[in-house]
Amino acid sequence: MSGDSEKNPVLGFDLGTTFSALARWIDGRGPRIIQNKTGQDTTQSVVYYNPEKDEYIVGQIAYRRGLITPENMIVGVKRLMDDANQKVLLGGKEFNPVDISAIILEKIYEDAKSKFPKGVFSSRGSVVTVPFYFKAHQIENTRTAAERANINCIGIIQEPIAASLCYAYQLSEEYPEKEFSENILVFDLGGGTFDLTLFRLEQTKKSLNFEVLGTGGDDRLGGMDFDACFADLILKKNQLSLDGLTPIQFNQSRQKLMEATIDAKKTLSSTTECWVSVPFIIPPDKNIDCEMTREEFETSIQLHVRKIKEIIQNLWKKSGIKPSQVDRIIRVGGSSAIPCMKALLDDVIGESKVWSNANPSTSIAEGAAMYAAYLDNRGFFDKDIVIYTRTCHALGIKTVKREGRNFKELIPANHRTPCKVKQVFTTYQDNVPFLDIDIYQGAGPVIRRDTHSHIGTISITDLPPRPAGKLDVEVTFKIDEEQMLSVTVVAEGQQKSAILNYT
Repeated sequence: MSGDSEKNPVLGFDLGTTFSALARWIDGRGPRIIQNKTGQDTTQSVVYYNPEKDEYIVGQIAYRRGLITPENMIVGVKRLMDDANQKVLLGGKEFNPVDISAIILEKIYEDAKSKFPKGVFSSRGSVVTVPFYFKAHQIENTRTAAERANINCIGIIQEPIAASLCYAYQLSEEYPEKEFSENILVFDLGGGTFDLTLFRLEQTKKSLNFEVLGTGGDDRLGGMDFDACFADLILKKNQLSLDGLTPIQFNQSRQKLMEATIDAKKTLSSTTECWVSVPFIIPPDKNIDCEMTREEFETSIQLHVRKIKEIIQNLWKKSGIKPSQVDRIIRVGGSSAIPCMKALLDDVIGESKVWSNANPSTSIAEGAAMYAAYLDNRGFFDKDIVIYTRTCHALGIKTVKREGRNFKELIPANHRTPCKVKQVFTTYQDNVPFLDIDIYQGAGPVIRRDTHSHIGTISITDLPPRPAGKLDVEVTFKIDEEQMLSVTVVAEGQQKSAILNYT
């Protein structure tokens, strides 16, 4: 079926922390953004519960309503996707992050369907994006949210790969017969997450090949953190504090402050100074009324800027690539447009290397639409799309805690796939009747909830009695071309295997 179907297209959803976007694929024209009902390319990832009509509102209107009653509003839910069971209160009702994400996806989809008569428009296949740094359970939670939104999810793609697909498509359209190879750095700094991904893009007459050379990032670093730092500075400059307010007063004052802070941050991207005014920020008569400068904003976020610089430096070490070897920089996410971030990249890599022929806020959705078209019909494009990736997090098993360590890494982070690793373990107690091999993904020698995710367990029972240290347990990790992890455990002739989702 053609990817150009008007009423049953393939779609790409960029589910962002602060803003989300939707694109469709049109044969012969490429990806195109579907604007929301208010004519905007992006929709704020904000959900508001309206108790008067028992309904959920998404987007800019939700944010505006939430300034008055913030207890009925949720923002930044993407940061909570590592725990599908976390309780989220909205208008006195209890939800979890997957529920809220599904509401956002459903709203974006409904906006697209509203452009047609009721019951006419339906996507035959959609792809949803996630940060490269998401762990297996976070990706699975995102897929579950897509299923609950009834958008017929046929695939998940990492955001930097989607942005690179958008770039590669433009190059391929401009130079369809040219064979080339480029090293591409995707600098993805959004409202809630930071992804840094280094690719080698190669175009041949038959294929577009993407090889991940190195990754880095932080799923707790983004524009929301910049806003919080700048807001604190604005309060300090006005000699104000929100301490001592009632919960309702605090929420209302904080929301007013954040709205003014975000507006000031955006203004300071195009000018060096601005005036910030918030009347009656603290009842009954305390106001914010001051001038803020770009220099003050940049100083307030220096802690986060240093962290970003460290992640960039670590990327060169992990990948073995020098900054001078980067051919192109793709900036993605609204926060990547902040002047000090652009200056950082210019200083490290070079101003002439920034790809400017793209909208940082929509290129991820556009690349996701292209990938959806490819999954839907691999013959739609005159070239195969081949992606060689690397492990973003280390993969290993839980062991007995010794010397403060209980995570045994078998496949390290940034290891090229496909790959296969085998290691032999043994028991630490006499006559162990069974074994539960717990497989984890994460970083660091100690398994913790915030750094590791449990992705599966393989059990072997009815083991013969053996003294401690005399029972060999052979564990094999294998990642294939489809990025599926298979784990095989062999003990005393018994063998158990499982295919696990780790990406």
